[in-house]
Amino acid sequence: MISALSLRRPWCAAALGAVLGLVLATPVAASPFAVVHPVEPDEDDDSEQGAVRLVKVRTRSDGLTASGRRIGSDQIATTPRRSAEDLLRMVPGLLIVQHGNQGKGYQFYVRGFDAVHGSDIEFKVGDVPVNEPSNVHAHGYLDLAWIIPEVVLQIDAHKGAFRLDQGNFATAASIRYGLGVPKKLRGTRVSYEVGSTNRHRVAIVHAPRARGEETFIAAEVLTDNGYGENRKARRVSAMGQMRMWERDGWALDALATAYGADFGMPGTIRLDEVKSGRVEFYDAYTDNTGGKSERSIAALHFGGASEQNRLSTTLWAQGRRLRLDENYTGYLLDPIRGDRHQQRQDSAALGVSLDYERQLSDTAALRIVGSWRGDAIDQGQDEVLDNGAIWTSSRDLGILQQSFGLAPGLRLTPRKWLLVDGGLRFDAYDGQVRDRLQPQGAQEYSGTLVQLSPRLSTRFTIRERWQLFAAYGRGFRTPEARAFTLPPAPPENADLSTFAGGKPLMTTTDNVELGARVQPSELFDLGAAMFGIWIGRESLFDHVSGFNVELGGTRRLGIEADLQIHPTRWLDLGVDVTAVRGRFVDSDGPIPGAPPLFVQLQAALNHPKGFRAGFRWFVLGPRPLTYGATAGAATVMDLSAGYRMKRLQLDLAIDNVLGSRWREGEYNFASSWDRSERPSQIPAIHFVAGPPTMARLSATVFL
Repeated sequence: MISALSLRRPWCAAALGAVLGLVLATPVAASPFAVVHPVEPDEDDDSEQGAVRLVKVRTRSDGLTASGRRIGSDQIATTPRRSAEDLLRMVPGLLIVQHGNQGKGYQFYVRGFDAVHGSDIEFKVGDVPVNEPSNVHAHGYLDLAWIIPEVVLQIDAHKGAFRLDQGNFATAASIRYGLGVPKKLRGTRVSYEVGSTNRHRVAIVHAPRARGEETFIAAEVLTDNGYGENRKARRVSAMGQMRMWERDGWALDALATAYGADFGMPGTIRLDEVKSGRVEFYDAYTDNTGGKSERSIAALHFGGASEQNRLSTTLWAQGRRLRLDENYTGYLLDPIRGDRHQQRQDSAALGVSLDYERQLSDTAALRIVGSWRGDAIDQGQDEVLDNGAIWTSSRDLGILQQSFGLAPGLRLTPRKWLLVDGGLRFDAYDGQVRDRLQPQGAQEYSGTLVQLSPRLSTRFTIRERWQLFAAYGRGFRTPEARAFTLPPAPPENADLSTFAGGKPLMTTTDNVELGARVQPSELFDLGAAMFGIWIGRESLFDHVSGFNVELGGTRRLGIEADLQIHPTRWLDLGVDVTAVRGRFVDSDGPIPGAPPLFVQLQAALNHPKGFRAGFRWFVLGPRPLTYGATAGAATVMDLSAGYRMKRLQLDLAIDNVLGSRWREGEYNFASSWDRSERPSQIPAIHFVAGPPTMARLSATVFL
């Protein structure tokens, strides 16, 4: 049905070159790839609409909810980071962990959700979605290592699902990267970074000073041995962005990327074997497993605004190749040949998005959001021996899938102190699957699902700097296409802990949030939000062990609070706290996965004299795991400092300053690594060691 899709590097290079060759064209203004959209037109600064007047700080509210955040370029420039994924650590209440290596997708925790590799968080770069529906490794899979951190201009984070433009995978949150280079960093710069793990990284950014902040060409080359066994990583990435045409407030913009990487995958190790001394803390059971990742993106955006109309539309295409070779359970399932397997995915995707707004009157505006996406996927999984030889195939699928969304809504401001924003999303999903491992005549599967998602946000301005928020919204996640090939119910007397089926349905979350933001003075601002999230049908999938469990309804009740202090225009301090109680409705048992308590302190210094520094310290509380186990608490501090004098800038970053031996990812499942012992089905704590103390020194020359 679908032949293997060959995504060749020459095509990636040609697409990138075609766009970058035009970069020196007409001078440009801001692009939607660079300035994340849609954001209410400067509501925070418009006293006519009764919004809070905020000073120019690194993080601020999105104007619709108390928990929404926009993280600016100054804070991004000073945060300690190894990749663009590390920038997400600035989002309050969001925890990311790595159980693979640089190049493999991180695992995300937010608002009581274990979002795995992105199944409950919608990610976009500009208007281009980067979650991968029906990925062979994990539904909604995210690999953000291809994004060069030097060209991330801002990050918009929206908790819950309250906005019309939040689509598939926005069951818990949405995050959008805006690309660009701010005015003070424009020009040409070359950076070289060396690290204590034999890390070497070269980055080049060219951003013409005569152009707008969205225009740049950037490239990155990295090699890093990592901090433990089987953690070597290499990557090459290139990105370019430009404006092709502009007239009377309307513009056509282009974005292109190309990326390739390979990396080792250490997997997890058993805590009991570390405590007994059989395995060292930073060891790995395998030394020849790893992965390869390639991605290319091309996108065109047309948009602008007139007195009564605003239009934004994006056409995009993506090519993708992923290879993962891993073994998490040793010789548990097959004591003779072992449980090692290789996963492959070749895919191509095409999509278009539309966001139109018309001002009907002084107090009312009509908004229509729409999108379509189509994916062609060839994926498989082969079981392999220790030497890498394939002995059988457990998956061989050809997939065609498409999704469509349409969301009309209204924005009303009947009073200066009141804003009402809401509407209704209609989404449809269609999947067609060919299972090549089935006999002829029984290979074809298909299904179509629809979903309605109401959204409503309100904002009350009590005084100039005092605001109250209330919001309700339904988020959704489409099923992976493979679900149409699986049994809808477990066979009689089957072990539910290893059942990998279930009726394919849309997963929906009902989100409620009540919050407030207060800025008594320009010195500080304070925000707090109470939230509740309900799921009628919870499905927990342990992608590490490969087991899926379908369970009943769940609820997550929590509170978030943050304090931002701005002693001067060049120093920002912040603390945020998230506490969540996640329970199954029927049994009141804890939901395995995300931590009930997460506290984070951050600071960003950008002195006009050239001094800069960043600070991040988080405390992670114990969290429940499957089968009644509990993961341990952890605390980690990262620091960075730098100085720029004319054309030279030096930066030093230190990860895990306190030298904590912390378990970054913890899981509870059965495994067997000693072939001389009889395999046991009793679950045991497994973990991935978090980074030890590591240092990175970089020098940047501005040409």
